[in-house]
Amino acid sequence: MWLAYLRTFVFYAFFYGPFTIAWASFCGFFAFLLPYRLRYHFVIGTWAKVAVWGTRWILGINYRVTGLEHLDGTAGVVVSNHQSAWETFFLQRLFRPQTQVVKKSLLRIPFFGWTFSLLRPIAIDRADRKGSMTQIMEQGVPKLRDGVFVLIFPEGTRAEPHALRPFQRGGAVLAKAADVPIIPVTHNSGDYWLNKRFVKLPGTIDVIIHPPISVGDRTAVDVMKEAERLIGEGLARIHGETAPVQSDESAAVV
Repeated sequence: MWLAYLRTFVFYAFFYGPFTIAWASFCGFFAFLLPYRLRYHFVIGTWAKVAVWGTRWILGINYRVTGLEHLDGTAGVVVSNHQSAWETFFLQRLFRPQTQVVKKSLLRIPFFGWTFSLLRPIAIDRADRKGSMTQIMEQGVPKLRDGVFVLIFPEGTRAEPHALRPFQRGGAVLAKAADVPIIPVTHNSGDYWLNKRFVKLPGTIDVIIHPPISVGDRTAVDVMKEAERLIGEGLARIHGETAPVQSDESAAVV
């Protein structure tokens, strides 16, 4: 365990933190001059690639992706379970270009937040649920129609490994409005990138990309229930369990 603590210290103190600050500061001077897609690939694409590299070679956390055959380049609403910070940068490597639904306060973080705002994420105030949904719709629909993936964590906050929180229906509402599919993703990052703990453990994170869900004339609640079921089944499969992982409640209404 001491080696895991040492690796984690090196990762944060000498790599992740310094690199993020330096890269965000560097890009902040000129990234706004680049066209959006080039800006995304240069700023976020490079940062995410380096972050994944550091996670692998410093922390010893590798990854295994299945289901890539389900991606045909068509933009959609990506809904993923949320267990750690790892998936926030790793999924940037799978779905490009991409924008995320994030807390507005994230954009106030010095250097990183200021530069991240240049990528025009969908920043919401989670305390204002009604206003948040309006912001997601107003900003998300044009992006999807322009071929930009939108990543949403429907649980709203991080869950513990082997668990799911109730899914909110905002992702399905957005997908219906833009007439794009839902793309469910399951992972078990919390088994190694431990939530609320400093130390990170070496191992291989499994990522499952499920077949896209066509929304059609189905209700948003019904669509999110299917996404929650698929993600729960994927989580059980990763952990070798026979029964799908289920949240304590059905899909939450927002």
